[in-house]
Parts: sequence; structure tokens; C-alpha cells
Amino acid sequence: METSQPYKTIPRISGAPLIGNLSEFRASRLDLLLRVSRECGDIGSFRIGPVEVVVISSATLANSLLVGHAEDFNGGPIGRIFVPLVGEKSLIFQDGAPHREQRKLLAPSFHPKRLAEFCQSMTRYTQEAASGWQDGQMLDMVHEMTILTMRIIGKTMFDVDFQNEAPELREAMMVTLEHLDHMSSSAPIPLSWPTARNKRARAAIATIDNSIRAMIDERRRDSTDRKDMMSSLLQVRDDAGQPIDESQIRAHIVTFFSAGHETTALALSWTWQLLARHPEVYAKVRQEVDALGGKSPGFEDLPRLSYLQQVIKESLRLHPTIFMIARAAVRDVEIDGYPIRKGQMVLIPPYCIHRNPEYFPEPERFQPERFETEREKSRPKQSYMPFGSGPHTCIGSHFAMMETQLIMATMLQQLDLELPAGEQVKPQVLTVSLRPSAYKMRVKRRSGDAPQTKVA
Repeated sequence: METSQPYKTIPRISGAPLIGNLSEFRASRLDLLLRVSRECGDIGSFRIGPVEVVVISSATLANSLLVGHAEDFNGGPIGRIFVPLVGEKSLIFQDGAPHREQRKLLAPSFHPKRLAEFCQSMTRYTQEAASGWQDGQMLDMVHEMTILTMRIIGKTMFDVDFQNEAPELREAMMVTLEHLDHMSSSAPIPLSWPTARNKRARAAIATIDNSIRAMIDERRRDSTDRKDMMSSLLQVRDDAGQPIDESQIRAHIVTFFSAGHETTALALSWTWQLLARHPEVYAKVRQEVDALGGKSPGFEDLPRLSYLQQVIKESLRLHPTIFMIARAAVRDVEIDGYPIRKGQMVLIPPYCIHRNPEYFPEPERFQPERFETEREKSRPKQSYMPFGSGPHTCIGSHFAMMETQLIMATMLQQLDLELPAGEQVKPQVLTVSLRPSAYKMRVKRRSGDAPQTKVA
């Protein structure tokens, strides 16, 4: 770190003797991050015991770290909690040249033409779910959206309907994800320890491995393109013409599955309750969907659902499903004159950056119009990053936005959802995910027959 100017000092918030801000970090992580942002400005720090953690709350500094200095940082220890599920070869644990190489190989799997092939499954499964909800029924929204997105991701990833097929794989995924939730909210116990919880988790991971290995073997015997992600990955070839090895395919599939269904379910859960609290926005979205004339929404209709997209983006601004990005310096580096030492943990919280009034006036107000095209263009890079930024931007971001739009448009064609008076929805954090507390909405069926779509 060579500079002709003295280093700038990173301000630090006050904390308790010895433990620093450990209690706040455990009990109220969002409030702690907002406090650092409020008291320190663009960059600040807090302590967990003797360990100093840097927090960046500026779009400019976030851009410098995530883009300009991307090679100087890796994921650090926070993401390592997911290794037992997704494996060491997961895209989220790779950096530098290996990461770029894997992104290049995976890019065709997320091409718009490939994504368009998934739309029928998304729409059909949503129609089936909505058709089964009765007028006046109270829905546990987080649960229902999770079940729906898990079913959709099962079809798009494996060409498997989790409602009727592969129940053992579905249950194994749920057990493993629950175990990771537990690990992220308590002192981690090594998976090798023979506790009852660990034994269940190890058995579930073994089931996932065996199921995916069997699918890969079966697909290699029958090379028919089933229009799912696994078929796409099996067709990938590197520069030498060699296919991706089995362990790499397994890592990618499990990563896409676990991240893909949860983040979309959370985005939907946050957005529905916001719509219910803002009837004027709800009415405008419904009008846009009704303009489809009863046609089942498809890939070609997404441009006609632009206001719905603005609503989803504004929901993700207020409630980014990944509320903080964790990086660790792999060498000494300087960010805009601030020294970051090798091994230093840095948190970049979109939750705080999205609430900066310089970028978003009246930041706590729900205002979808913020994401009209020209207003979006006027804001600096990294002022909005619900899917991360730089080389590690979520490769499935377009998939997630498309799925969220299609699910909401399809549901709106069949029903309205009402939030009972007094129903509270509070943010809950697990590792880096921002989840709404469990809440219920009342179904009100709309008149007319629902459009129907066949699953390809």
C-alpha cells in the first residue's frame, strides 16, 4: 500500500469493554449496521471482542472495493458455513481466474433464450397453487411462497416435480437448509460431531449427493435436452472441449437450488405485504396485469409488466434478501485512502446503502416510481445492489427477477391478497439473509376462470 498521503482513520462506534459490539451483532444486526452508517458516515467500524469489522455504507467506496479491488478480497469466513451443503467447488467460494472461468462456462445456462424455456413451468405451478387456495383462506405467506419456489426450482433445475416426484430429495434439501439456518444463528458445531442434529444433516447431504449423482448418470446415458438447468450444465464444454466434472456440476446445482428458491420466496413474501399496505400501488399493479387480457403471462409479456418490476425492485431496496455482503482482504490494500489490512473483514450492507437519503430521498417510504428508467440511470453505481456487485454479482439475478414477476402476475390474475389489520411483519436475519417473520394474508378470489398453461 504505497501512498504519498497519510492514511485516513476509519472511525469506530463505541462498544462495551472486552466484548465490544458483540451483543448488538447477535441481537440486532440491522440496527448495528445502521448505527455505524449513521454515526461514522461512508466508512466505519465496530468490534466483536478484539476483532475490528469495517462497514462500508457508500456507493462510491462499495464500487471501489467490489469492482476496482475485486482481486484483493475474497468471501472470508462467513460464507464457509455453507460448505457442507454446496461444496468447496461452488461458485460462491471461487475468486480470481477460477471464478471468471466458471462464470464464462455457466453464462450460456443463464442466457435469455434458456431462461425463456422456464416460463411455462413458473406460470403453471403458480396457477395450480393459486387455484387450490379457497376464498377467505388465511395463507402463511412465507411458507406458501417457499413451497411454490421450491417446486419451480425443482422443475427448472432437475425436471422433477417435487409435489409428485423425488420426495426424498425435497425432504433432504429442507433438512439441510434448516440445519444451515440453525448453524448461522448459534455457535457452530462441527458437522463431524456425532450430535442428533448433525447425524440428520449428514444423512440429508448424502441423500442429495446420491440423488444428483444418479440424475447425472441417467442424463449422460440419455443426452436428450430436457430444457432444465442440469441438461444445460451437462452440455457445457471448456476451451479444451472437456465437460464439467461431476463434483463441479453437483456444486453448481446445489448452489443454484438452495439460493434460487429461497431468495425468490423471500422477495415475494416482502413484496406481497408491501402491496397490501399500499392500496394505490396494488390497484396500479392489478390494472397492469389485467391489461394482458386474461392471457397467461409469459416471457414476451415481461416488458408489459414494467410497473410490477418497479414494485419488486423497490421492495428489494427496502428489504434486500441479502442484506450484507461480506468480504475479507487477502492482502494489505488502500480504499480511497483508508487502510484495509490483510485478513480484515469488511461488510458492505445494501440494507444501509439503500437507505442513504442522498441516493433515495425519504428512504423509508415505499415508492416504486424510484425505478423509472431515467431515475435509475441518474443514481451512482452500487447505490442499489440487491444481487451484489462486481465479479460476484449473482449469476441468477435475471432468473430471480423473471420468476418473481411471473409468479406475482399469475397470482394477481386469480386473486387478491389482504393483510389483516394489526398483522405485523418484522425483519429477521440469518447469516446474510433478510427474512420476514411469519405472517398471514387472506385470499379473496377474483371472478372469472383462471388462464391455464401446460408444463412443457
